[in-house]
Amino acid sequence: MKVLFAVWELPPFFKVGGLGDVARALPADLIMMGVDIAVVMPFYKAVRFGEINKKHIRTFHCIYNGKEEKVDIYKALHPLNNFPCFFLKNSIYLDVVIDQDTWPFFNKAIIEAIKGNFLSFTPDIIHCNDVHTGMLPLLIKEEKLPIKSLLTIHNLAHQGRVSKDVLSKLGINQEKGSILAWERETKQLNLLMEGIIHADVVTTVSPTYAREIMTEEYGIGLDEILRGKEGRVFGILNGINITRYLKHDSGKKCDFVRSRMDHPDQIAANLSYYLSKKKENKKLLQKKLGFEEKDDIPLTCFVGRFDAFQKGLDILHRMIRNLDLENHQFVILGSGNVDWEARFEWFNKFYPQNVYCNFTFNEGLAHEIYESSDFIVIPSKFEPCGLIQMLAMFFGTIPIAHHTGGLIDSIKNNHNGFLFEKYTSESLEHVYRKAIDLRLHDRKTYDVMIMAALTADFSWKKSAAEYIALYEKLCSGEY
Repeated sequence: MKVLFAVWELPPFFKVGGLGDVARALPADLIMMGVDIAVVMPFYKAVRFGEINKKHIRTFHCIYNGKEEKVDIYKALHPLNNFPCFFLKNSIYLDVVIDQDTWPFFNKAIIEAIKGNFLSFTPDIIHCNDVHTGMLPLLIKEEKLPIKSLLTIHNLAHQGRVSKDVLSKLGINQEKGSILAWERETKQLNLLMEGIIHADVVTTVSPTYAREIMTEEYGIGLDEILRGKEGRVFGILNGINITRYLKHDSGKKCDFVRSRMDHPDQIAANLSYYLSKKKENKKLLQKKLGFEEKDDIPLTCFVGRFDAFQKGLDILHRMIRNLDLENHQFVILGSGNVDWEARFEWFNKFYPQNVYCNFTFNEGLAHEIYESSDFIVIPSKFEPCGLIQMLAMFFGTIPIAHHTGGLIDSIKNNHNGFLFEKYTSESLEHVYRKAIDLRLHDRKTYDVMIMAALTADFSWKKSAAEYIALYEKLCSGEY
C-alpha cells in the first residue's frame, strides 16, 4: 500500500501551525506500521534543510494558466524514521504563497509529477490535508487516475475562496467532466468544498468534530455538503509525538515520565515522587515570574493563539476580571490579535505578582509552563482536536475546557479534567472554582485525577491504526 501525504508544511523544514505536527508525526508512525508513505510539499523560499541532505531528482513542466511552468523536484529523508519527502519548487507560484494560485498550482504539479512518474513513487492513495490540497481529488477524477483520495479537515474555518478562473487555469472544462452542475453556478470556487465533494473519504481530527461540522451551528456553510457525504465522513483523534516531549529541561522532569505511556503501573508506584517534582517545578516557575512561591495558590495557564474567533479570549478575560486576583496566579502565553494582547497586558500591569503575559511563540517556555502549572484553561468556542490539553495531561496538568470538539474526545469530565457546558464566562468560572476548590480541599481526589491524566494514551499509534483501516477499505474498493 503506497500513500502520498500532501501538505503545505512539514517540520523541521517549514512549520506554521498544528498541521505541521501532524505531518511530522503521523507518517512516522504509519511507516513503522508497514505503510509505504512519502510526503510532498511546496519548496518555499522559507524552507530550511539545515544539516539534512537534499537531492535534486527531476525537472519537469506543468501547464498552468496556459503557460508551461518549470517545476524542480527535490528529495530528502525526514530525520524522524527516514520517510521520503518531496519538495516541488517553482519561482512563480511556490516561492511564496499567492492566495489565488499557489494551492491550485501545487495540486496540479503533484498530479503531473505522478502522471510522469517523476517521483518514482506511484501512490494507491493520496492523503490530502485541508484547503491547500483541496483540488487534488477533483484533478484525480479529471485525469482518470487509478488513485483513491482521502481528505483530512483540520479546521473547517479555512476554506480558500478563489476566483472560478482557477478551473480554466487548471485546464478543467466546466461544461463537462467531474464538475457538478450546481458547482458551475457558484460565483467563487471554494477549494475545501471541492475537496469534500470529490474525495472518496473525508476525515476530521476528532470524532466529535466530525459530527459537529454536519450541523448548521458548526458547519460554516458546508454542513449540507458534509451531510451529503454521510457514511464517508470519519473522525480520528490526533495524537501527540511523545518523543518530542521526553527531553529533560535542566532535570526538571522526573525520570519515570520517560516511559510512562507504556508503564502506567510505574507511574502509580512513583506518583508521590512525581508530585513532589511537580511542586518543585511550580516553585521554580513562580520564582522566575516574580510570583509568590506558595503551593496553595492555584497556578493556571493559557497557552495558544490569540485568535478572537476561536480561542475563547472573551470569556477567559471576563472570568479573570471577575476574580480576586490576589488569590490566583495566571500565566498567559500566546500571540496573535493585538487588541486582545493589550487587554490581557492590563492584568499583567496592575497585578504583576499574579498575572504574567508573554505574547510570543516560545515552545521552551510552553513546556516549562505545562510541567509547572496546576491547571490549563482551554475556553475555545470550537476546537477540531486540540493539542495543548494532551500535552498538559502528559505533564500532569489538569485541563479546564469547553465541552466541544476534540476536547470532549480527549478529556473525561471529573476524571482527568473538567469540562464546562455553556460558552459563557459564568460557566467557565463555575467550573474553574470547582477545580481549584477540589485541589485545595480534596487533594486525594485531585491526585487521582493527575494519575488519570498522566496515564491517558494520546500516542499516534492509535490514530495511525485507524487511518490504516480506512486506507485498506479504500484500496479494497469499499469506498
